[in-house]
Amino acid sequence: MFSKKYNSFLKDSEMTAVIRAADWSSTSVGEMDKWSMGLRSALGIMLNSRFPMFLFWGKDMTCFYNDACLDSMGIRGKHSSILGKSRAGSLSEMWHIISPIIKNVLKSGEASWHEDQRVPIFRSGKMVDSYWTSSYSAVCNDFEKIEGILVAMNDVTEKAEARKKKEEAEERTRLAAEIAQIATWDLDLQTHKMIHSESLATIFGHEKNVQLTYADMISQFHPDDIADVVEKAFELSMQSGTYKYEARVIKNNGELGWIRSHGKIFFDSTHEPLKIIGTLIDVTEEKNHSEILMESELKFRLLADSLPQLIWTADANGALNYFNLSVLIYAGINYRDLNAGGFQKLIHPDEIEQFDSNWTSVLITGDDFLLEHRLLRHDGVYRWFYSRAIAQKDAAGKIQKWVCTSTDIQQQKTFTEELEKEVSERTAELKNTNVNLVKMNIELQSFVYVSSHDLQEPLRKIQTFISRLNDTEEMKFSAAAKEYFEKINAAADRMQSLIQDLLAYSRTNLTDKVFVMKNLQELAEEIKEDYRERIQETNAVVEIHNLCKAKVIPFQFKQLFNNLIGNALKYSKPGIPPHILINGSLINGFEIKNLGAEADCTYCHISIADNGIGFDMKYKDKIFQIFQRLHSKTEYSGTGIGLAIVKKIVENHNGIITASGAENQGATFDIYIPEL
Repeated sequence: MFSKKYNSFLKDSEMTAVIRAADWSSTSVGEMDKWSMGLRSALGIMLNSRFPMFLFWGKDMTCFYNDACLDSMGIRGKHSSILGKSRAGSLSEMWHIISPIIKNVLKSGEASWHEDQRVPIFRSGKMVDSYWTSSYSAVCNDFEKIEGILVAMNDVTEKAEARKKKEEAEERTRLAAEIAQIATWDLDLQTHKMIHSESLATIFGHEKNVQLTYADMISQFHPDDIADVVEKAFELSMQSGTYKYEARVIKNNGELGWIRSHGKIFFDSTHEPLKIIGTLIDVTEEKNHSEILMESELKFRLLADSLPQLIWTADANGALNYFNLSVLIYAGINYRDLNAGGFQKLIHPDEIEQFDSNWTSVLITGDDFLLEHRLLRHDGVYRWFYSRAIAQKDAAGKIQKWVCTSTDIQQQKTFTEELEKEVSERTAELKNTNVNLVKMNIELQSFVYVSSHDLQEPLRKIQTFISRLNDTEEMKFSAAAKEYFEKINAAADRMQSLIQDLLAYSRTNLTDKVFVMKNLQELAEEIKEDYRERIQETNAVVEIHNLCKAKVIPFQFKQLFNNLIGNALKYSKPGIPPHILINGSLINGFEIKNLGAEADCTYCHISIADNGIGFDMKYKDKIFQIFQRLHSKTEYSGTGIGLAIVKKIVENHNGIITASGAENQGATFDIYIPEL
């Protein structure tokens, strides 16, 4: 018979059986009579059970089983019959799993219960793992001695696998929540008891092993958000079944944070709320970033509305989405109409195609949008604007938005048009002036020709006849007549000198300006040689030092040296031998920038100083003007053209000339000629 422990186990597992007579095909009634009451009872239970059952009996653990084992345990087909077989020849695949349990039950006599026990069995011709809930109970003989073990088994493979999949899914969900830093919570609305994941505590600023109550969580909400946000969200959830909100929380360390919660409410059959299951995430960083963006956007709009420029923005696809106050005032239409394509209607019909083409192009390339076009003002007048749009890009270079400005350039346009008109008129005038200048140059050339031939011819005849009269009739002239003839002769000579000087001055403009690299020292020495007799007559000293090489017009530069050296010899002080010092050097243009020199150019500096009569510095500019004389023609001969010729030659060489001096203390002329 069974032990009390076994009977209790059978009752608990609800596996009751009725012992009844049975037809044992493999065992005679006579043999059954030899078995003990315990064995007979166990076999009766097995035969009447709908669960697979095994009985291991005797010292060799002879195996008995019921029909329920044939298919569910994979015995059919594998063993034609294992009834009465020892364990070695039966169920060898599972024996190594159940044998340790059987040994413990034999030793202790205590029934043993096992859930989800993995047991390998044959199914569809192959060994597979299955899961069973099993009980092990001792079976005693007539003398209360344990003779065997009765094993009852229930196949729970489908439930075990389903539970395993559920656990795996729950684990994946848990891991995903942890990775995403999402806390989960489960609140019983009847008892207010709450279960939550570890991450919920950390979001509220606690250690992760702290268990928060619903009251703890509510106490950390910002006071202003409890009624206005949390409780209001709960009221709405009673209708929708969805519980969601964003609220501020005061973390355990006193810092202010933001959370976002999303949950679902479960109701009973009477629509009474039972519980809420939801998630919660820390969105403090997101909110802070959002607030920074909003603050930046607000500053941008305040600044944009304070500017007279038309400012508008567009999204990455080019759709206009913002216009400042100046656009609204200029266009005279509201924001909604502008946003609905009104801005494009402001563009002048002649420029709309170009505007759209350029805008489409920059949306693809990301280049700046630049265009001059007209926009319609609220009073029906088109004004010119210069529009510029710049793409704002993220770190990866992807366009996020466009910021655009349109600047009123009507005044500049009007000024430009007037300027172009004026330039056109001036160009026409200049063209006419050039034609007249060509005519004047032709006339001047004719005058030069007349001066060099026709005007000098009568002078030569006058001088010739005066000379003949002096030779043949001198003795017949009275003293007064002789004086008159001398004055006539002097006037003719002066007239001839004046004509020759005028010709020399005109040639400084009319001669071909062919520049040649020359040694200025050699040119100055040639002129000094030309004045040898005069130098000897006056006991003059002429020193020439360190003149450089430069590109010059040789003929003109010889005339320059001739006029300056000649003036120095002519305007010497009576009784004092002339001393003329000519020095040369190279000088950087930056040093004489105040004189109008180019700072990055190198100049040949030529200084010509004398010890003559000098001049008052108030005449330093006047002396270079044509026909200007500081002394009477009776004191010093000359026409007043020599220094004007010198200045013209210097200007022909893009040079600079200055004069300095003092009365009776000599004069100095400084000339600066570009080296190349």
